[in-house]
Amino acid sequence: MPRGLLACLLLLLPGTLGAQGHAPPRKLEVAEGIFLFITPPYSDVGLDGNSVAILSDDGVLVFDANGTPAAAGAVLREIREMTRRPVRYLVLSHWHWDHWYGAEVYRRAFPGIHIIAQETTRRLMIGPALDFNRPGLERQLPEHIAEVEQALSAARAKAAPPATLARLQRHLEADRFFLAQKRGVHHTFPDLTFSDSLTLYLGAREIRVLHYDRAVTPGDAFLYLPKERVLVTGDLLINPITFALGCYPSGWIGTLEKLDSIDARLIIPGHGEPLHDKALLETHLALLRELRRQGKAAKERGLTVEQARTMIADSLDELRRRLTHDDADLNGQFGIYLVDWFLHRVYDELDGPLTDEIAPIPAD
Repeated sequence: MPRGLLACLLLLLPGTLGAQGHAPPRKLEVAEGIFLFITPPYSDVGLDGNSVAILSDDGVLVFDANGTPAAAGAVLREIREMTRRPVRYLVLSHWHWDHWYGAEVYRRAFPGIHIIAQETTRRLMIGPALDFNRPGLERQLPEHIAEVEQALSAARAKAAPPATLARLQRHLEADRFFLAQKRGVHHTFPDLTFSDSLTLYLGAREIRVLHYDRAVTPGDAFLYLPKERVLVTGDLLINPITFALGCYPSGWIGTLEKLDSIDARLIIPGHGEPLHDKALLETHLALLRELRRQGKAAKERGLTVEQARTMIADSLDELRRRLTHDDADLNGQFGIYLVDWFLHRVYDELDGPLTDEIAPIPAD
């Protein structure tokens, strides 16, 4: 699959070319009445963002609505098995489609729900984000599915083993399902926005909805529950490697510093397993600081981003190993989605003020 499709979708990871398809979410009770839902990937075309349900005597708050209506529906079915209370609030962390394309499911089930996002996120959702995703939906994903269809036909013609045919068939069905879900979404936008903070009281719970600065996107929202000491980060932090496409280097570093200063015993990232310490956060923070420092020095010397990346690579080995444990696929993700994309934005930031508009994908 071309790198452009991968970046456009903000979902695809190397090494996911197996027969994974849509499956129910895995439910983890990470604190009393707080549940994390982790949805498996869609074959090789899509990851799904984590969704979090916070239960109370007065209703439920959900943080992020998955990447498809089907995934959001599966999470909602789990919530309804746990409580008869309504979902009163849906907080959307940012504009990436794997975190909000299931919002329609909650609006349909609970017409009085408030869907909340930072004000810039809503503006991006209603136009620029849809435009950003359009090439993937209209051309790149269909072309990829055609390639999978051709591979399946070729395997049948060669009388490939049944297990191979079954794997390719599942792969194809998952890809088709993903595309159909994305094309069929009824885009459901926030009806309540905030600038820097919004405090909600749900039963006995105090839930702070916060935005510190432009970080991964211009309008990243995160949650903090002070009584429970639970921090829900969205894609400000991903376990194990956070994507830096279109990020805001100085603002992201400042935001991670803010998160690091918060008294949290549990961190729920935008993707991946929950965290019981700040080691991953602090490793990301150290890495981004180093990339900004060395990127600035490289630009002052007149080096290109590509030259800077090559020059810097060896000095990042220790930090890379903390994140990837030298896994080959994760090493590849580290090099492209974190180092390369972050360095491009360091150079952009040094060239002048960054805008809130969605940045183009760096060229190969």
